[in-house]
Amino acid sequence: MIRLGTALWLLLVAASGYAMFQVKYEVVKLEDELTRINRQIVASRESTRVLGAEWSFLNQPDRLDRLAKRYLGLGPIATAQLGTIDTLPRRSPVPPAAVAVAAPLPATSRPAAASWLASVPSEVPQ
Repeated sequence: MIRLGTALWLLLVAASGYAMFQVKYEVVKLEDELTRINRQIVASRESTRVLGAEWSFLNQPDRLDRLAKRYLGLGPIATAQLGTIDTLPRRSPVPPAAVAVAAPLPATSRPAAASWLASVPSEVPQ
């Protein structure tokens, strides 16, 4: 018959072997994920390089000049386009929203504030 110590050691060895296999498969799974992420990084760097080259092509000054002349039709500013400050419309003295915000509420609608203000001394001690 098997002694108790031998059975415990056999059980411990079996549990250790099972744990080693679980760790091995977990490591394999993580390595696969790492490989996938590294491939994504390489693809992202390649697309960034391509986008940088495309950006350089699209921002060539000669190309932008041709496109501006073709589609925008810009020219120098004429003196008739310039104005003076007097030709600008005047603003109203106080915007309507500021009047509504600046108008205080009557003291009767806020009795707690009115009683607190009455208890505050009018002069600040020096």
